[in-house]
Amino acid sequence: GQHMWPDHAVLACRIVAEDRWCQRCGCQGVARDTVIRRLAHEPYGWRPTFLHVSVRRYRCQECAHVWRQDMSQAA
Repeated sequence: GQHMWPDHAVLACRIVAEDRWCQRCGCQGVARDTVIRRLAHEPYGWRPTFLHVSVRRYRCQECAHVWRQDMSQAA
């Protein structure tokens, strides 16, 4: 989605690829919550544009390791 204000714009997006497997033990994690990351601040015309990315956090049921979805492709 997008929100336009007179002095700035916000583009909201989410990562569609899941990252459910634990990097430590290889077990499947459970989605825990979502955090918003402000990825970029690029001018769009004359107003600043902010990119807000929703990133899921997961928790491994076996080893209790917590991680976020991989954002490397978004950057």
